[in-house]
Amino acid sequence: MTFNSHPPYDPTKPTGAHSRAGITRRRLFGTALIGAASLLAAPARAEAYRDYRRTIFVARRGVAALDAIDVDSDAVTGTLDLGLEPRELQISQRGGRLAAIDLRSPRLVSVDLAAQSRRDVPLPFIPSRLRISPDGQRLAAFDDARGTIVLLDSTDGRERSRIDGPREIREAIFSGDSSSLLVAAASVGGLSTYDIAAAQPVPPVEGPPLQALLRAPNGREGFALTAETPRRVLHLDLRSRQVLASVPSSDHPVLFATGTGIQLLAIDQHAGTLSILPSEPLQPGGVTLPAAASTAYAAWFDTVAFVPAPAARKLLIFDLERRKAAGSIALEGVPGTGVVTPDGDKLYLPIEDQGTVAVIDTHLRQRTASISIGAAPVQAIIAGGYGLCH
Repeated sequence: MTFNSHPPYDPTKPTGAHSRAGITRRRLFGTALIGAASLLAAPARAEAYRDYRRTIFVARRGVAALDAIDVDSDAVTGTLDLGLEPRELQISQRGGRLAAIDLRSPRLVSVDLAAQSRRDVPLPFIPSRLRISPDGQRLAAFDDARGTIVLLDSTDGRERSRIDGPREIREAIFSGDSSSLLVAAASVGGLSTYDIAAAQPVPPVEGPPLQALLRAPNGREGFALTAETPRRVLHLDLRSRQVLASVPSSDHPVLFATGTGIQLLAIDQHAGTLSILPSEPLQPGGVTLPAAASTAYAAWFDTVAFVPAPAARKLLIFDLERRKAAGSIALEGVPGTGVVTPDGDKLYLPIEDQGTVAVIDTHLRQRTASISIGAAPVQAIIAGGYGLCH
């Protein structure tokens, strides 16, 4: 695996030691990129919202734009045009950057949320995955099958470096300080790790092949799931690249860190269970409760978890302090991917077949509003929201 770093390509200058095939690829890509940047030097401005930090962005199936909801009034305030249907949507924890891909075309869209401006960025392949650094400065576009990763500047869209990484990528995250990229792949064990500033690979996290990977809210640590059975959940130090702890897991869990990081939630859709594990440090002895679901949202100072149960059309409620079920909220339809506001006060949950977004008061544990948004809302996202661990 190699990590190739180079300055933005200028097609008018000789390329020196680059191979002829490399010259052709870089020349085509560089020319397209410079052309796109010049065409979009003065992007159109549309006032879709007053403050992106107080705005929920909602993606709808088949729509090349995001609807904006003001979290103070729970009113739809406008539409942010993307120019593509966002099949994968990422937002930075800091820096006010949003990015999207449609999984069909060789490009991505980068949005400056403060300026409400969009930049279209061509890519040398159709990306299968997209990540944005926590500080909003870097975008990473992935060709999972080949292991190619392109790192771009989110401001001007220019390629800064390219990684020839492991094939069959399963997951990737930036470190909390945005200084490194960690990659889990089926083709290698442990985590392949790359230093962004030095443009060099660094010693990996040794271990078995991993299937899942997420960053803890403190940014310094993370959690991973081994791919082979019997499965285990690993607690990682992302700075030293060491395994801090390892605990047994069920066969098919999906992992969710709570907002403060004091607990780890593991949903096993096959077993129909929710496991609540203490995670500072990660240790066995958690509680497993019935929950036929695939995702979970922790809120209100990590005292409560909301778990959508699509088959039952309910939002299950779990008391994380007492570690027991605490009722449910009826849903009129099938829930999409929701988000908890950074203060933990509200959960916004799209209801795809109803064209609405349900608003849950996480302290009262009640639905307080149902916002009509239009056909097929599938994802809600906000800068700094709970659950944004990439």
